[in-house]
Amino acid sequence: MRSRNNLIQIIITVILSFFFMQCAQENVPGLYKAYRSDDYLYWSQSRKLTWKDFEGYPVNPEEKTISDIHVYNPSMIVKDNLFSKPRIVSICVFDKKHSWVNTNIATKSALLYDQLIFDVYELYARKLREEFSKTDFSGDDYKAVFQKLAEQNNEALIQTIKEIRKDTSLGQIKEATNLWQYKIDEGLQSLENYGVDYNK
Repeated sequence: MRSRNNLIQIIITVILSFFFMQCAQENVPGLYKAYRSDDYLYWSQSRKLTWKDFEGYPVNPEEKTISDIHVYNPSMIVKDNLFSKPRIVSICVFDKKHSWVNTNIATKSALLYDQLIFDVYELYARKLREEFSKTDFSGDDYKAVFQKLAEQNNEALIQTIKEIRKDTSLGQIKEATNLWQYKIDEGLQSLENYGVDYNK
């Protein structure tokens, strides 16, 4: 009788594990699928932005604003089954349809500035992955712990963007833009182990 109960428990455990593994596997591609269309461009070390990537329309073409960039770095925490450790899934994408450029006044410096912003988002995606790797998620409240980490990371990202905008005057001060690019490049290189191949 006891062995039969044990067998039933094992079967239930296997079934539940399979169920949660399937849910996790569906969630992970779900995050990628949402940004897999031609409307988005994943961050790449080798593939830099071009003005052709900015497919949106200027809000007011008569204004002197050169461009507007939309970048996202959504993340989520998943478990493959009831007994596995939580893991992070995070991405960094450029939104083509909501990013726009006024081609009449577009400059190379403005494009470099927009690339800098894209790079900053990737940097903070890596920072979140690094922080995740150092955090203990063994408790039942792992989702709440992750949520707090993500919020802190997002706050730091927003603060850095504010500083860059101020220091570079939205990319108009070339020397300041170059200094920030050097700083962000160093950050990306130092967190190379937390980079992700988004094309997988």
